[in-house]
Amino acid sequence: MRGSVPSSRTTPTRDHGAPLPARAESPRKKERNAAETKRRILEAAAIEFAAKGFDGARLGTIARSAGVQQALIHHYFVDKEGLHAEVVRGGLAAMTEDAWNLLAQMDVPVANRKGKKRRGAAELQALAEAFVDLLLGFFATNGAFLSILRHEARRNTAGHAATKIVADNVAPVFDAIVARLDEMRARGEVRKDVDAKHLVLSCVAMIAFPFQEEPFVAAIWPVDWHRPEHLAERKKHVVEMILARVLP
Repeated sequence: MRGSVPSSRTTPTRDHGAPLPARAESPRKKERNAAETKRRILEAAAIEFAAKGFDGARLGTIARSAGVQQALIHHYFVDKEGLHAEVVRGGLAAMTEDAWNLLAQMDVPVANRKGKKRRGAAELQALAEAFVDLLLGFFATNGAFLSILRHEARRNTAGHAATKIVADNVAPVFDAIVARLDEMRARGEVRKDVDAKHLVLSCVAMIAFPFQEEPFVAAIWPVDWHRPEHLAERKKHVVEMILARVLP
């Protein structure tokens, strides 16, 4: 009988002939891979939820867009509600972080030449510009997230996680800004007749409307509100309106 010809592709072995174990993936690499997978899922989910809303979105479509197995969505986010909640949480994160940083600026005492802790017109203008910049940056660059919020507004949201996330993240910021304005009014930095809640809500509405209702605005004023020159113009007018209302 002819002897069998050994294969040229052999399994690596130790000296005693046992196969070498597969090299284990390092914990750090696993962590990086998991983070990248979650990022792709969240990006695909944001697009799907923005286009179809919660009820119309399909996990299978999200998985295919992200290039992953649907089982990974359940592994990382449990279910569609959990994934939707994480998309909403992520959409709010940057804005709320910047808002708390702005509030920290409002807490810094400003001394005038007489040593009194009271802001003048220049400091108020700087705060107004920072506030408007924050909101313009958010609304101008988060079109998909705004679409998700519009879908959420039409949904019967009682008890849903996304609604609670918005309330838990945005309401404290709103209350904190109102409280700072009330303190500034008590110190005489802004007019005595300023209603802080109405002022903040009106500012948000003035900035958000062109982006939240783009088709309607385009019908009466067809400009691209995302262009830098139009953003700068919008900022200028909103800041002027704020200062006209608050300066003593």
